[in-house]
Amino acid sequence: MLRIHFTSEDLARVTLGYNSSLPVSEAVMSLQALRRGSGPRFSAWRHAVGKQLPARASLLGSLVPASGWAPDFLTPGPDHASPTTGAFDAIRATPQRRLTTELRRLSHDRRLPAWAQLLADGDRETLDAVTDTLAAYYDIAVTPFLDRMRAVLDADRTWRVHTMARFGVGAVLAGLHPQMRWEEPVLELPGPPGQGQIDFHLEGRGLLLSAHIFCGSRPRALLNDVGTPVLVYAPAWNPQTGNLVAEPPDTRPRSSTALATLLGRTRAAVLEALASPAGHSTKQLAESLAISPATASEHVTALRDAGLVTSLRQANTVRHTTTNLGTNLISTATGTGGIQLP
Repeated sequence: MLRIHFTSEDLARVTLGYNSSLPVSEAVMSLQALRRGSGPRFSAWRHAVGKQLPARASLLGSLVPASGWAPDFLTPGPDHASPTTGAFDAIRATPQRRLTTELRRLSHDRRLPAWAQLLADGDRETLDAVTDTLAAYYDIAVTPFLDRMRAVLDADRTWRVHTMARFGVGAVLAGLHPQMRWEEPVLELPGPPGQGQIDFHLEGRGLLLSAHIFCGSRPRALLNDVGTPVLVYAPAWNPQTGNLVAEPPDTRPRSSTALATLLGRTRAAVLEALASPAGHSTKQLAESLAISPATASEHVTALRDAGLVTSLRQANTVRHTTTNLGTNLISTATGTGGIQLP
């Protein structure tokens, strides 16, 4: 468990990050989503991207695991405004000392190919090859979907700005993820696997809340002793507008054949619609599936009793989202496994 401690000064400096350009970190996180499988939300995107991976995608696969930590030099900070120029230039200019340190850390968790030693030694040709491949992957995995990604992020930001104005910063912190717990002045969230309780004191530097499309099912805390700490979270997701690849309109509740056989078509559609870290209220769920609030509530109750859905109150609204069991059931039934890089 990670416990982030706030002072009154920190609470006054909680900000909602926004960048009109999508950062390179989205591409790195999307690579992890591509490899591990990511549920029905990204199935059409994964199908589109998986067919046109860059020729040297294995370079990225060696450096970016399906889950867990990836080298920080691949994800330059927000000061590089243009993902197509400044961020990639920053990667190419990574000092050898940083390359050595981060690749050594990566090698503790996984076996690296022989060429990684050249990268660790600061070989510029190898670093250029990695950067060029990441840029090519960005153009495939992010650039074609910029408008839809921005729409999701804009909607999430608007909602959280409204929440902050109406209910305060505590309501925003409490509503970022069902597994996060806010008890002023401490924000608790799941920590790195295998580690015990970690306490981090912001000490007046505040916290930047940054929504990332491909964050994954758990928020990520980027904490250090220099600069503004960052908490990366998945944005709220509307199943009607959140797909990154356009699909034909269909007003009927939809679900996979296997899930529909197991749960019934509408209940399966409810479960899939709730496969969002931010979750949905009963009203939102009913509107998205064109069913009555009473029907939506009935199905949510049945799924919650089965351990597939959890409900969390945020201010005067109850939001529902899938549990790990529910997410795994969807992934198994829809065949949303990971993609092996060449």
